This record gives sequence, structure tokens and C-alpha cells, in this order.
Amino acid sequence: MSKSSVCKWGGPSGLLRSILFFVLGVSISTVNAAGENADWLITRYQAIVDNPDTFQEAYNAGRERSTLCSFCHGEDGNSIKDDVPNLAGQNPLYLWTQIDHFANGSRKNFVMEALAREFSHDDKLNLAIYFSAKNVRSQAADSSRAKKGRVLYKQSCMVCHGESAHGTEKFARLAGQKAGYLLQTLKSFRAAANNPSSKEAVRRSESMEMITRTLTDEDMLNLVAFLSSKY
Repeated sequence: MSKSSVCKWGGPSGLLRSILFFVLGVSISTVNAAGENADWLITRYQAIVDNPDTFQEAYNAGRERSTLCSFCHGEDGNSIKDDVPNLAGQNPLYLWTQIDHFANGSRKNFVMEALAREFSHDDKLNLAIYFSAKNVRSQAADSSRAKKGRVLYKQSCMVCHGESAHGTEKFARLAGQKAGYLLQTLKSFRAAANNPSSKEAVRRSESMEMITRTLTDEDMLNLVAFLSSKY
């Protein structure tokens, strides 16, 4: 367990507030309603990571609450299924936001929506802290594909997901992510871009749809090889 891997995503409360409003999709008409939620998250998160005792309590609570998660995502957040994402090492505020999106139905998955609705705000934050403090395990990949994927990543992905592919509070960590999940997600965004009514179009993102619209299957396989094998 590493507290530093969690704390590095902290920062000035004003910056975090702006980021959280962005990732939660808060519109002008709903800022007041979501403001209390964002205020709570910022205050609670900072209090936890700034105090070793509360950090340990949150970590332990997250580990206990993760029992059901472990059947798919693994006990330490390294998924046991290729089409299910690793949660280990993911950015904690990004993780909290995704759990919240499942809970409010803005991100779709039958199993995750049902589970997330049972989580309190503290549960979500404790889970995010627990999984983000674990180490993700990268996977073996074809080196020639990974080399091509590295070039494509720098051209198309690095501006948002970062040079190391570790992401930010707004954008997911991709380094070490499951190959099957990465490929499935890329194809979903491409399907949404080219045919929004497609059954594959289960996630929507304007920026990701723009990037994936012209990617070939070969491009995607190369990107996946690079990212899944990266730590």
C-alpha cells in the first residue's frame, strides 16, 4: 500500500473543485445541487489523505467493501478477466467519479449500476482510495505492435492521458490496463462515432469519438499492445 500514490492526485481545493465539476458533468443549471456533493468530496478526500490514521481507516474500509468487486476486478484491483478493467493504480478521484456515474446511471453496465447504487459516498471514496493505492501489473505484449502503438499514442492520446499514460483526475490511467478491456472500449467509442445506435456504442465521449473515428483495427491492436504492457 502506498499513500503517496494516492496523495499525488490531491492539490489546491479550487483546482479540485473545477476538475470535479467537469468530470461530473455539472451544467450551469445543476451547479447548486452538485456543489454540495463536490464540496463534500473535496473536504473528505483531503482530510483522509492528509492524516495517516484516517488514510489507513479509509484503506481498510475500502478493502472490506471490495469483497464483491474482487470477483471480477481481483482482490488487489488487478482484474481476473481480460474484458474487465484493472482498478489498481487508477486515479482515486477518477475512480470515485466512475463509480458515481454507474450509481446515477450516466455510465451503463447492468452489474455495476446495481452495485454502485448500494454504495454510500464514503463507500465510493474508500474503494477509490483502496484500489488506487495498489500496484497494477502490466502484461506481456508483442514488441513490434507496442512500438507502433507508442508512436500512435504520442500522436493521439498523450495530450489527455499524459506522457506516461498515468492519466489525471479527469482522464483514466491507461498504463497496465487489461488488453481486452482497452480494445473493447476503443471499439465502443469508434462505434459511437460512426453509428450511435450501434449495440457496441455503450459509452459516449466527444473527444474519444473524435480520436477513434478513423482508427483501424490494426491501430487499436497496436495501441493496446503498447498500453497494456506499460507500467
